[in-house]
Amino acid sequence: MKGSVKFGLILFAVVLVLIALIDATSKKPIIWDRTFDAKDKNPFGAYVLRQELKHIIDQKNTTIERPLYEYLDSAKKTDANLFFYTSYFSMGEAAEDKLLDYVNRGGKAMIVAEAIDRYILDSLGVETDSFYGYKKGVNIKNQVRVRLMNDNNKIHYGKSELGEVFKKLPKNATILGAITYKEFALPNFVAIQFGKGTIYLHLTPDLFGNYYLLNSASQYAYVAKSLSYLDDKPIAWYDFKANMDQYRTPLRVLLLNDGLRQAWYILLAGLVFLLVFRSRREQRAVAVVAPEPNLSKDFCETIATLYYENGVPGNMVAKKIDYFLHSLRNRFHLDTLALRENDFSEELAERSGVSLVETQSLIKLIVRMQDAKQHDLVDLKLINDTIEEFKHKAKMI
Repeated sequence: MKGSVKFGLILFAVVLVLIALIDATSKKPIIWDRTFDAKDKNPFGAYVLRQELKHIIDQKNTTIERPLYEYLDSAKKTDANLFFYTSYFSMGEAAEDKLLDYVNRGGKAMIVAEAIDRYILDSLGVETDSFYGYKKGVNIKNQVRVRLMNDNNKIHYGKSELGEVFKKLPKNATILGAITYKEFALPNFVAIQFGKGTIYLHLTPDLFGNYYLLNSASQYAYVAKSLSYLDDKPIAWYDFKANMDQYRTPLRVLLLNDGLRQAWYILLAGLVFLLVFRSRREQRAVAVVAPEPNLSKDFCETIATLYYENGVPGNMVAKKIDYFLHSLRNRFHLDTLALRENDFSEELAERSGVSLVETQSLIKLIVRMQDAKQHDLVDLKLINDTIEEFKHKAKMI
């Protein structure tokens, strides 16, 4: 049995090693997903662009990892140029109003996205359209090029569909780049004056991806020249993925605030330490042993029943008086041997708080019952009711 277990473990280890070797030596498939995220190294991620940004824009560039509305609401000055790189730009009307207000106050913003929220486009007086690369039914995609208006170089982008262009522009718009076919040009990159600032719109985000930045010097130069319009101030790169992750978590309110976030992490660390120390100090479970039941009341009821059924009330009267005198000794520390003395009733009345008349009446009744040779049920009931009434008034019950 032991030998078969050992063989099984060895075989399992060999299989794991073979799987690791195959995985390490196999060629990884290329993922062409268009994520445009600064941390992705796939062809259409933005890792290269984010790393090269410090060389293209020689400024102290930053990353926005909190909601745009919150960032712009706290921005009193327009000391950074905003950069948005995504497939579809939509931030909600409140945040987009803040963005337009930021530009209106003299700021700059560049949106590089294939599709832009209708609210922004309508606010700027812009319309877009799709260009499918056909002319009179003929596929001209291989002849389509991209160029900047201040550069005569026409660049071919074979891995991308160059489909989105501007159909309508306001008078205060300047065409900075276009998709071209022979002598025809359709704008895909424009600058629009808005108040004291400028907002740049680029409809072909593929051109800024990792693949093209590393593919050729001309394609790298296209991106650098496009971003050169923002070189007067540091760029604030809006990280869509970081903000989406924060929006998804129910703890986003805690994580977005520095103080609350630190308090949350301290709480978690404290809970971990508590669990560790408690697990080491927790004693083994002890069996619960039920205490012996108190049968005193049952015993008293049994004895009382026997006395009652025996039909000798005199004995019950004597027991009732003895128990009462015992209570007086314990409660008021009186010498009940002096029961028949004159000052006993006065001392008992003073200590018990019961009137002297009632106390004297009780003591006389006890003395009379002690002196009597026989008792009946009437005597038993009388002595019981009198003693119980005194105990109630003296708060002995």
